Amino acid sequence: MKTILSFGGGVNSTAILALCSLKELPWPDLIIFSDTGAEWPHTYKYIDYLEKKGIQITRLTGGDKYMDLIEFCQLKKIIPSRVNRWCTDHFKRIPINYFVRSLNGDSEHWIGFDFGETKRMEGRRKKGFRFPLFELRIDRIGCEKIIRKAGWGVPKKSGCFICPFQRKSQWIELKKNHPDLWKIAVDLEREQVKYHSKHMTYIKNMMIEKFVSDLDAQIELPFDFSLDQKCECYFD
Repeated sequence: MKTILSFGGGVNSTAILALCSLKELPWPDLIIFSDTGAEWPHTYKYIDYLEKKGIQITRLTGGDKYMDLIEFCQLKKIIPSRVNRWCTDHFKRIPINYFVRSLNGDSEHWIGFDFGETKRMEGRRKKGFRFPLFELRIDRIGCEKIIRKAGWGVPKKSGCFICPFQRKSQWIELKKNHPDLWKIAVDLEREQVKYHSKHMTYIKNMMIEKFVSDLDAQIELPFDFSLDQKCECYFD
């Protein structure tokens, strides 16, 4: 049976790899990263960092008819939704499930839910899936300790830079340090409002340009991404 780790480039899935490096878990046969094309730059840098250590990560791309998430949103003039979380289905779950089904033989799919995520575990315990961190009762803080024990840097929270579940601190970070990506996010929201509904914005009843003022964007940001709210995209 092949073991497959869904790797999101964040703390949890990195902690599983760290446990494997420390020989506390067997090394998975495959490590797969479903690349939406809209991940935060620090996630791509961290994956490069691990690959330079000799860790082989299979990158899956083309979530919807070979387009990435940004191209899809630009074509449809939409943004990801808090209610109908189609982005996770089309650009995370479906590519990974399709890839897993394409493999010959049985497989065990590892997901990085930690022990503090009891609610997210509800209804997830299905045949063919395993949750090593939950089994070992390792919480988020424990994950960070394990990563440091392996001698690795602790990654920032993974996710898309157009995720509607981001906190204000992340939108400020985007505007301040990644103005090119900020412009993409702003333009997508404008198109959504223009062609669909003025109520369908990243932040409820407010455009992110108003939500993140110029004054806010000048503030220093001593925040921790690992504390920010999680979306349903569970490949952290």
